[in-house]
Amino acid sequence: MSTITTSRFKRLLGTWNTSGKIITKEGNMELRGTDSYEWILDGNFILHKAHVMMGDEKGETHEIIIPDSIPDTAQMQYFNSKGEHGIMRGELTENTFIIRGEGIIFEGIINEDDTQITGHWYLQSEHDTRELFIELKLEKR
Repeated sequence: MSTITTSRFKRLLGTWNTSGKIITKEGNMELRGTDSYEWILDGNFILHKAHVMMGDEKGETHEIIIPDSIPDTAQMQYFNSKGEHGIMRGELTENTFIIRGEGIIFEGIINEDDTQITGHWYLQSEHDTRELFIELKLEKR
């Protein structure tokens, strides 16, 4: 069985300063905060906690990253402070980090020394068109 400790997802471990821009039709909003990734339950899973401000609105998300049977992929089950929850699929190959959820996709890059993640979240329609939603940058503390 694949374990999270032997996957590329261990590159996420640590605390990150999060910044970016939320793109809306009404105008752009600043995104800022902290993301952390830590081993939990004897290293079988990673707990991701996000604490961010989106404009003037506070957002909090907890996510469990679960290893998949396919190498370098994981299930990502999230819960947020708006009462929303769901499952996404993550893939981390070489330095490319992709997350796919229902109606949303993240495409990003992790630098060689695992200290910076940059990328974009897109809203995806049922006709497979994408609309830029968030420009994102995480820098490891």
